[in-house]
Amino acid sequence: MKRIVISFIAVLLTFIGVTFAVSAIILNSDKILNNFSIINVDNVAHTFNINFEKVGAANYYEIVVYNDLNMEVYSKTINKTNASIDLEMIKYNEEYKIVIYAYDKLGASISNNNPYTFTYTEPTFGLENDLILVDDKDYKVLIDGEINKKNYLIRLLDNGNKLEEEKLVDNFYVIDNKYYSGLEKKIDVEIIDGNVVIAKMSLYNKISPVSDIVINTPENEDILDYNDITLTYTGGDNATSYILEIYNGDRLIKESVVKRNKCIIASSLLEKAQNYTINVKALYKDYEEHTKVGSVSFTMNEKDTLKPVYIDYNPKYIKSGTEVVLHNPNDDGTIYYTVDGSDPVVSGNKYTGGIIINGNMTLKAVIMEPNKNNSIVSDFDFNVDSKKKYSVYLSPSNQDGNLGVESTGYTNEAKEMNDLTNYLEKRLKDAGVVVYRNSPLGNINLWVSDSRYYGVDLHFAIHSNASINHDKYGIETWINEEASKTYSLANLIQNALLSIYYNEDVDANRGVKYANGSLAEVGDAVSFGILVEVAHHDEEQDAAWIIQNKEFIANKIADAIIKYFGIN
Repeated sequence: MKRIVISFIAVLLTFIGVTFAVSAIILNSDKILNNFSIINVDNVAHTFNINFEKVGAANYYEIVVYNDLNMEVYSKTINKTNASIDLEMIKYNEEYKIVIYAYDKLGASISNNNPYTFTYTEPTFGLENDLILVDDKDYKVLIDGEINKKNYLIRLLDNGNKLEEEKLVDNFYVIDNKYYSGLEKKIDVEIIDGNVVIAKMSLYNKISPVSDIVINTPENEDILDYNDITLTYTGGDNATSYILEIYNGDRLIKESVVKRNKCIIASSLLEKAQNYTINVKALYKDYEEHTKVGSVSFTMNEKDTLKPVYIDYNPKYIKSGTEVVLHNPNDDGTIYYTVDGSDPVVSGNKYTGGIIINGNMTLKAVIMEPNKNNSIVSDFDFNVDSKKKYSVYLSPSNQDGNLGVESTGYTNEAKEMNDLTNYLEKRLKDAGVVVYRNSPLGNINLWVSDSRYYGVDLHFAIHSNASINHDKYGIETWINEEASKTYSLANLIQNALLSIYYNEDVDANRGVKYANGSLAEVGDAVSFGILVEVAHHDEEQDAAWIIQNKEFIANKIADAIIKYFGIN
């Protein structure tokens, strides 16, 4: 009888415990990013209608489309659980993947558990088509796909007015030059299935297919702080390449090919108190006469700019009562701060010691010095809370062609950085961190998309460095830009490695650097990305230091990550 009573009590306690657990989950379901699925995807040609399950804690959603190279080709932010997206860029017989990300108010994310993959089967215009019409010649339009499976039509339009429409009977179509010869003309070409336009392109005669270039930043006649310059521009549609030119007066000091919409101009190319002009040229193939140019002029400030404040802890999840220290990475300057969200330049208190975090707050900080430009204002949005599980995506280099100094035992970057990452992975897992890791057979696009899919708290890339003359040494850590939320942790990792580095020379600290969109693993496609160059594999002492201290280096990096995230 006694055993029966004890068993009954045990069952009752278990039931009560489960009930409380389930109740807690239900009560907190609007605070937790729970797993969710795509319900259905329907499409008519390149228009896709998507429905998916609601996530209680989601502040917003993002639909992302990847091609078969894992490159992002489309994204759209929405607030509802259904959306219609127009994928005009997709091509016949190519494979794509649709992934939906749910983001909470702190920026944490979770992806749907059933990515939708498809191969596009409707005809599209071939990539071989030239957008330039030749004035007195007929034009042959090339079409990819099975044009006989439906009754497709092809239509020619001039400013919305129909010039011609007939059944598409072959994988090419000839446009008579009578529609454009001798004229400045844009001809729109459409493939139609019933009433649906399934593909379209525009052809140009005596006018440029490239849209105007407009430089957005910097603004014309700006006076800029002496720092790297982020150049952004719009336009240049249909261009096949973009050329950057930097002039100091009439002197061309730099010309290079750049990516569309954004590039970074290193401050090392510029001098203080000098005037510069930047041209961005958008070109279509080798048709120089159709090039469009955007231009902007600016002056570099004569003062140095101070680096911003960093802190020791992750502000997104911080324990009540934590003392936060504001760090000044400069040799001089004074920190001023506010805790009410106001501008510290105007109303900041002089920083004299640690600040206790007892509740949610926005702390803003700036570093000022009379003979230098102020640092940017750093914003730290402290959220008093805890997180049970942290996850990290480790991405060691796969560059096996980067050979090290053989006499030190350094083979190649891929092997040695993967060996180092083995220690880093173990240390993090021992601390309870969920660790994902890249495949050395993959590529950066795959690693970035995988990391984003897992919704990790940190994407961490591990590399060793090299220089042209094999004479450089030291450590550097990369983030996307000065205002990135990764700035604090990057400084902690940089400092941790310098604390065990063999060389105390000032040049050994190559600093926290800003990729400004040039490094995918720290860019906008990852929510929290850092890349470290632990030392130089082509310099003898650096290579020897890596080989002899892999575990020590890995543990220092891991401990900085563990401390920053407040992992017990």
